[in-house]
Amino acid sequence: MDPIYLDIAQALILVFGGVVVYFASKAYGRTKSQAMILLAIGFACVAVGAVVAGVLYNANTSDLSTPITVQAYSQAVGFLVIVYSLAKAKS
Repeated sequence: MDPIYLDIAQALILVFGGVVVYFASKAYGRTKSQAMILLAIGFACVAVGAVVAGVLYNANTSDLSTPITVQAYSQAVGFLVIVYSLAKAKS
């Protein structure tokens, strides 16, 4: 795969993830709902983890285990926080 496609995908993830984090943070400012700030933190973990994994991949393309592990754990933590925020919003 051409590295430029990976860079474009990382940029899109960062931009769209940043937009979600921005709107969730803005909603938190209006409502002071803990669920909204948790939602922002969860999406930030997912977006930042994907970008960090891409940077690690670009730095060392011979070993894929580190970028894949970083991305998997950051996504797992991010989605855990998102699920918790959604459950908290329901209660």
